[in-house]
Amino acid sequence: MSRTSKLVSLDQAVADIADGASVGLGGWIFNSQPMALVRALIRQGARNLDLVPSPGSIAPDLLIGAGRARSTVCVFISFEHHGLAPQFRRAAESGTLKVYEMDGPGIAGGLRASICDLPFMPIPDLATDLPRVNPQHYRPLPTQPGERRLLAVPPIRPDICFIHAQQADEYGNVQFLGGPFFDVMLAQASRRVIVSVDRIVSPDIIRRANHLTKLPAPMVDAVVEAPFGAHPSSSASLYRADDVHLREYVKASAKTDAYRAYLERYVEKPIDSAAYLNEIGAARLAALAVSETNLT
Repeated sequence: MSRTSKLVSLDQAVADIADGASVGLGGWIFNSQPMALVRALIRQGARNLDLVPSPGSIAPDLLIGAGRARSTVCVFISFEHHGLAPQFRRAAESGTLKVYEMDGPGIAGGLRASICDLPFMPIPDLATDLPRVNPQHYRPLPTQPGERRLLAVPPIRPDICFIHAQQADEYGNVQFLGGPFFDVMLAQASRRVIVSVDRIVSPDIIRRANHLTKLPAPMVDAVVEAPFGAHPSSSASLYRADDVHLREYVKASAKTDAYRAYLERYVEKPIDSAAYLNEIGAARLAALAVSETNLT
């Protein structure tokens, strides 16, 4: 049986994402943020996006800072040792971004409800204020006296999700050389799945290490080859997070003109992934690379 290649360019991958779409973002804080796809989406121009990030950092923050997001359902968006997520904080405090606060069980429960095609998923009531501040996503369930209190979480079903992994073949069999975080669950819950990978490999390589395939081809709608596609976050076994660039981003976010210049230099002006990497510089990228002997 013949197979169809799912390999597309960055521009092709984001071309038909409409205004108002809900966009899931994979990765975890400074690990495997789908940055090449996010920058391409900003250049594409879609607006009023509803973001569903796994606990993230610069990927959702960049979309918010570029004026592309109207809401986010999130556990947290953080720059950890670099401080608070600057654009997320500014938009949340000003009210220009609607924030639906959730916890880990709530996000996981909503994704599981979508995966199982259920009207809700029960989760434990941890006695937080979340049902009060976010009644759209937390509803008390009836229980008998003495039973553990439960909450119903409705399905979370992104229209599309962006995920970054380390390698795939052209048919969309995606392999992770590190932890997949929430990425598999996010992909199962989303209507469409677009994956960027640092390298495209042959089906023979995929078959030789099939235990690394966490997203098989039937789950993936498109795959994009984007070396260093998670930069400035890390990609497991291939390169570390770029703390210098992350500090540059946070510093630029302090002033409107500086942030506007950041967007122009790193997002709008580079026409593709290669142009972006040229802007970062070969020496910087080489310093971030991890030795091939560390591959698992």
